[in-house]
Amino acid sequence: MIAYLKGRVIHARFGQIIVETAGVGYKISVNPQIDLPEDCVDTKCQVELFVHEHIREDCYDLYGFLTYGELEMFERLISVSGVGPKAGINIMAAADTKKIYSAIENSDLSFFTSISGIGKKVAAKIILELKSKLSNQDNYEIISGSDSSSDVLEAMATLGYKKTEIQNFLTKIPEDIVETEEKVRWLLKNLKK
Repeated sequence: MIAYLKGRVIHARFGQIIVETAGVGYKISVNPQIDLPEDCVDTKCQVELFVHEHIREDCYDLYGFLTYGELEMFERLISVSGVGPKAGINIMAAADTKKIYSAIENSDLSFFTSISGIGKKVAAKIILELKSKLSNQDNYEIISGSDSSSDVLEAMATLGYKKTEIQNFLTKIPEDIVETEEKVRWLLKNLKK
């Protein structure tokens, strides 16, 4: 099973890249919003991707993500009946994991129905099936989405807070607060309320 790839991008087009590792090229479907440098193919830039293998009798596809949290969210989404990998990648392209998690927690049907290929029934299934799974488990990897949030979680854990205790508050941090220290201050102020 392929779970991680590191190599040079030798071809890129909207939503797909080919990564060369040890002389083998892997065609990987990625979020079209993936942040690759413009001249990535010409300069053969390096990428590291967490990979989901989708295997059926008629296909063998790879889906790549920059963080493990993104991969976990994608795999949770496609575990819902009616959500295939293409719909999953469309959802991942629509927002970061933090926003998707928030949409599930807040039962935001309109977020999911605004995505191409997701109707009301499927949106309701996503919320119904994932809401209990996401709230009953320690999901800080999924919602963190960035190293900054991971740093915030570690800082809060050092201060004696349980990660499960603060995970719901991470989604509520205002977007204009970007520095780790500011996020920790905001959490400390708002956790006491």
